[in-house]
Amino acid sequence: MVRISDLSNELLIKILTSLPTKVVVSTSILSKQWQFLWMWLPKLEFDDYLIINGPDSTLRFRDFINKNLPLHKSPVIESLLLRFCHRRLPQPENIKLWVGIAVSRFVRELSIGYFCLHDDGPDAPLPSSLYTCSSLTTLKLEGTQIVLDVPRVFLSPFLEDLATSTCDILKRRLSWAASTALPCS
Repeated sequence: MVRISDLSNELLIKILTSLPTKVVVSTSILSKQWQFLWMWLPKLEFDDYLIINGPDSTLRFRDFINKNLPLHKSPVIESLLLRFCHRRLPQPENIKLWVGIAVSRFVRELSIGYFCLHDDGPDAPLPSSLYTCSSLTTLKLEGTQIVLDVPRVFLSPFLEDLATSTCDILKRRLSWAASTALPCS
């Protein structure tokens, strides 16, 4: 019989990749071997969408990301999901910081969901480094507060897939943007 403590770090990381990032970080208390494994995950998922326990939970979740995302050590982030839905959204500066960290780790797939339960939430412009990210192949955006520089997104060298949902202003801007190389869904 094989004990879990006998598994290689590479195999443990593959197993942990299937769990939400917050759960994986909590496994770091299990043993010294597990203490820093989460830092090497190629897929990160920070999803506050289903955790609507009041504004304090959103602030704690934002602080959790601010504390842990900069510690991530994997040289490449295969995918990063950032999703928030609450009355008190993270500040746009937080979104810019997190996306900037992902770009510096050669993110390949980036998904951002930024939903406000009322219409007066702050807009979240994406950092300019996103538009020149040579590793980014997939960009998925959800939410009315996301601000995307439409002409510049088409200059992103390797972007293959751009998906938008509930981005009404963005969709209107995309409708006039001419590009045959980029499929939009």
